[in-house]
Amino acid sequence: MDERKSIIRELEDKKRADTEARSRLLEGLGETLIQKMEEGGSFSESAGGILAEYRARRNEIAAAADTIKSLEAESLRLKEMEDSISAKEGETSRLTKDFAEACTTLGKALLAVQFSDDFAAAYRQQEDTLLSKIEDQEQKARELEEREGGVLAWLGKNAQMAVSKALVLKNRSALQRVYRSAGEQFFVTKPSDTLEGEAATAAGNAEDIKRRLDSLADDLVILKGERKKITDTFGAEGSPSRRISALQKRMAVVKDEFPGLYLKLGSLATKSEGKEALVSVLNEENRAVLERAAFHQTSIEEREQKIKKVKASISIDNEKAEIEKIKKAIANQRHKIAAANEEISVLEKQIDEAEQNIEGLKAVLEESE
Repeated sequence: MDERKSIIRELEDKKRADTEARSRLLEGLGETLIQKMEEGGSFSESAGGILAEYRARRNEIAAAADTIKSLEAESLRLKEMEDSISAKEGETSRLTKDFAEACTTLGKALLAVQFSDDFAAAYRQQEDTLLSKIEDQEQKARELEEREGGVLAWLGKNAQMAVSKALVLKNRSALQRVYRSAGEQFFVTKPSDTLEGEAATAAGNAEDIKRRLDSLADDLVILKGERKKITDTFGAEGSPSRRISALQKRMAVVKDEFPGLYLKLGSLATKSEGKEALVSVLNEENRAVLERAAFHQTSIEEREQKIKKVKASISIDNEKAEIEKIKKAIANQRHKIAAANEEISVLEKQIDEAEQNIEGLKAVLEESE
């Protein structure tokens, strides 16, 4: 293997190391200079343009961060609302059952009270009917219980008792619904009579539960309205998680552009016009960085020149080898031409001999005539 290729790889590795070192120096310098330029000063259009690019990206990141905070706050607020709505709906469900039981207790107590407008008269009539049915079915069940007889009679009795008990349960359930309906109607009718005793206690308990239910209903209306506003906003602009993810990705992309801007400004400072443009912010430490960057640049250029020379040397040798190859090809072709010419001479001689034979044969033909 040609050792010069190893030399080229070694030179390219050193050149790459110098290039990376120079870039790091100029990036660091550029970042320092931008921070100083932020504090004020007068700069050339090129330096000011880089600063404007930096500020635009910084502002974009800040705006994205603010938007993310806002979305996170809205998402947290929405979650808190969802939790609150869930809790209040659970409480509403529990209180609704409690209110139904309280209305049932209230209704039963109210049917035992006479009102001036007697709003409960219709319910009282239903109560009497159902109580009568329950009493009849219970009496029938007792009679069946006491009846004696054979196996068939026993089976028939059990079937009838099951029917009676089922009817009792059905009528008791209907009676509870009458009591509950009477209790609920109390809050609609609002009788003017003053309640006392058990009815007053039951009414107070039911009213307390109803107030809590009404308050919960008002709270739920407000919470669901606010939730709808937030979800409508999210629905129009996309889900918070997707928007936050997109903003975070964009922030990462913009942040990755900063090193390029720092290098751009640092590279500007390496040029004579760049130094003049940044003279107001360059100090001795910055100039020392520029000297080290210039040293690396010199090394890069020297290695590039050496690489060119080695490559030129390899190319010259390659061209010489190609020339030798072509020369050999030419010599080979000339040899083939010489051989062909010799073969042609032999063939021409054969033609001459053939033509002489023809002439001799013609003479023989003429003599025979």
